[in-house]
Amino acid sequence: MKKLIPLLALLLVLASCKSDDDGSSMEEDAQALENLFSEIEAMANAVSCKDPALWTYTEVGAKACGGPQGFVPYAANMANVNLFLERVEEHRQAERNFNEKWGIISDCSLPAEPSGVECQNGEAVLIYN
Repeated sequence: MKKLIPLLALLLVLASCKSDDDGSSMEEDAQALENLFSEIEAMANAVSCKDPALWTYTEVGAKACGGPQGFVPYAANMANVNLFLERVEEHRQAERNFNEKWGIISDCSLPAEPSGVECQNGEAVLIYN
């Protein structure tokens, strides 16, 4: 049993260092996804929410079974809305690639779609009914 514990620890280390043909590890790919999502959030949060009628939302991410991970609100009239939506699509495709590359599975449930957006203390908040 004592010999089995170091072997299991070694296998866990090797599995966590797993890399693909492009040389990136799962952790590096996950960090790249997280960085891109952080950029999306920063772009969306750069606009103060004062009038909810000027806000909408879009799907974000990609579950392994299909469908989005969730939704993110954004100002439909922000100056860089096209760039924002391009980043959202880039993230969606990157997560699809990540799921396929690393054999990710998901629960296949779909997140509830918001019914709208409201402004709370200058921040856009998704409304769910």
